[in-house]
Amino acid sequence: MQVPHKKKALSLMLASALVSAPVLAADEDQVELSDIKVIGTTPIGGVGLEADRIPTKTQSADASDIERVQSLDLSDLLNRTMGSVNISAAQNNPFQPNLNYRGFTASPLVGSAQGLSVYMDGIRVNEPFGDAINFELLPEAAIADIDLVSGSNPVFGLNTLGGALSIRTKTGFTHPGHSFEAYTGSFGRDSGTIESGGSDGNLAYYVTGSITKEDGWRDFSPSRVEQFFSNLSYANEDTTLDFGITAVDSDLNGNGASPVELVAADRDAVFTYPDNTQNELRMFTLNGSHWINDTTMLAANTYYRRSDRSSFNGDGGEFEADGDAAGSQIIDDDGNPIRTSAGAVTLGDFDNPAYDVEAELEDGDFEVEGLGLNNRSQTEQDSWGFGVQTTSFNDLFGRENQLTVGVSFDRSKVDYSASSEIAYLTETRGTDGTGIELLDERVDGEIDTNTYSIFFTNTHSLTERLDLTVGGRYNWIAIDISGTSQGGTQDLNESGNTHDFKRFNPSVGATYALTENLTTYANYSESNRAPTPSELTCAEPDSPCAYPNAFLADPPLDDVVARTVEAGLRGQQANFNWSAGVFYTELEDDLFFFNDADDDTPVLNTGVFDNIDKTARAGLELSANGAVNKLSWFAHYSYIRATFEDNFSYSREVNEEDEVFSVSKGDRLPNQPEHNINVGFDYAFTEKLSLGTTASYRSSQYFRGDEANVDKKIEGYTVFNLHGRYKVTENFEFFGRIDNVFDNEYESFGLYGEPGEAGLEQYENPRFVGPGAPRAGWIGFKLTL
Repeated sequence: MQVPHKKKALSLMLASALVSAPVLAADEDQVELSDIKVIGTTPIGGVGLEADRIPTKTQSADASDIERVQSLDLSDLLNRTMGSVNISAAQNNPFQPNLNYRGFTASPLVGSAQGLSVYMDGIRVNEPFGDAINFELLPEAAIADIDLVSGSNPVFGLNTLGGALSIRTKTGFTHPGHSFEAYTGSFGRDSGTIESGGSDGNLAYYVTGSITKEDGWRDFSPSRVEQFFSNLSYANEDTTLDFGITAVDSDLNGNGASPVELVAADRDAVFTYPDNTQNELRMFTLNGSHWINDTTMLAANTYYRRSDRSSFNGDGGEFEADGDAAGSQIIDDDGNPIRTSAGAVTLGDFDNPAYDVEAELEDGDFEVEGLGLNNRSQTEQDSWGFGVQTTSFNDLFGRENQLTVGVSFDRSKVDYSASSEIAYLTETRGTDGTGIELLDERVDGEIDTNTYSIFFTNTHSLTERLDLTVGGRYNWIAIDISGTSQGGTQDLNESGNTHDFKRFNPSVGATYALTENLTTYANYSESNRAPTPSELTCAEPDSPCAYPNAFLADPPLDDVVARTVEAGLRGQQANFNWSAGVFYTELEDDLFFFNDADDDTPVLNTGVFDNIDKTARAGLELSANGAVNKLSWFAHYSYIRATFEDNFSYSREVNEEDEVFSVSKGDRLPNQPEHNINVGFDYAFTEKLSLGTTASYRSSQYFRGDEANVDKKIEGYTVFNLHGRYKVTENFEFFGRIDNVFDNEYESFGLYGEPGEAGLEQYENPRFVGPGAPRAGWIGFKLTL
């Protein structure tokens, strides 16, 4: 007998969310439980689709995986347990990694090319200013389950160039009970988490709070993260409502990459400091669903999100003075006096015997050493919006059909300001401010962004074995930029500069069940990302910016368009699951940061964004997992070839001379390892004791700044980790974790820089690296009630 549509859909919802019987307060003959794995097909949620009917690769994890692996945060979990994923230590803070998936990046660094979209309870959490992702703003304790969906799925909206990450949080229905967890260990890291959830009839609550602090394994690198999440829920047979509150405060010091020679001498040392970021998030969400009739569900969400970010970055700097005696004016690269509120800066302002400030005569000018910059920025981001969708289960041509149609609107308002202060460099390459701010580096900008979207996805059973899925999304993004920069010399007009990006992105795919346990799939999809406000305001060739501390004239950039083709097989036999697939993603008008090399003084952090014709990512993915008696395991291998598909040139300083490098079609993108392997094992020795391990291998990768692939690469590396748990009683257990068991010395990120900017003239190698953390361990306990 055919299962009624509403009854089947409810089963899918329950299976997806691991919901217990009270969720819908329904009788047993109205709700059918199932162990079918269901994946959300839209950001808003509602009813998903069985995983075997989705024509792309999907990977999932839930709260039990987080607890088992004892991951620090979401990025740590993905890096250890999922395929085609790796992280790189661009900031060298464990809460601020670059997460790479299939050669695309989700990063907390404004200015990184963001190629992944991230959703939490249907709300897109890519930051409005630069589409950045701050992983510490996603409370790990509140995560119920996550889906990593591959490809350029247009239904998931902007930035879904390589994939989308969808997070669903816990409720009192799904995760009842109370617990307290705490651990301590290496790097002065201490953490405590409390959880409580429960339900009474149609009402439920869930709340969690955590505090994690550490000194950091590198010098001058303390961090603190405070997270809070709560959810109030209502559910009956036809309707669900969830009201969520997220509040996070973080204070992070990630002092970035260091010269390879400094790392060789002291892996704990940092190049310059501080590099401090403070984030404050307040987010309110309301999600709901309602069955209009037996075959139609309405789902909707609305939210308000305020995300404030303050940064303080102490850097080295290059200064020159004209004339032939102390007291001459300090000049910029064009020979113009550097202006401050007190007028032009002179060498006499820096006579301080406590610091090693020197002026060395060179070619008629003085090169000033011992000075640096304190760069400050403040970003206030307010965003709000809503989404509405309907899902219909009416048969079409006598066969099952699931159609979802929706609309969404998102608005954000960003106030951004930045300034730079001349500073003394201390003996340890810290900075002490002089109180002299540079007017030429002062920025005040406002950005208003409106995003309108219409989307649909339809899965139709052409036969008992063949399912066809078609979908699409129309995006209209309007970005209005206004403000001033360069000490008020550059106006962005009272009414601002408005940029509109409009595009319809389609997708089509199919799955075919070759046998009961073997399915093949193929899919084509398109998606786009609009240039971020920070890129649009740093695109004038005649006015290069010290990214991102400048708002300049903004000539139009094209939006980046991704086109993905993928195909594969997946099978299941008893307790063994496997998949094999290939993919190819081509990016048209990809955005690239071109370093400025005017006046023979190229600076790696100064330049402009511009479109290049094409880049591409091609790959092979193999995955398997299973369980045998007391042993469970997983294994992932991926080969990812990330390449430039365009010929262009860029400049970089080599031995104090400007050198031009030519990128040819087929050259590899930097900071993207070709080979990635993740494996893991867990063994239950007894009912009380379980031990496990994860191991990761990453192959070599090119440095950023070596897009022409002519220099030495960062070496590949392997890291082994251990985790274990001992259950003393039903309600009390100990757990422990050891990272980098064999204490391997490795680097996961690299770029070119100038060691001499911070007084390290003895170091001539321009390569900088992000070193990996040494062996470390933590032990803790968990009490449940």
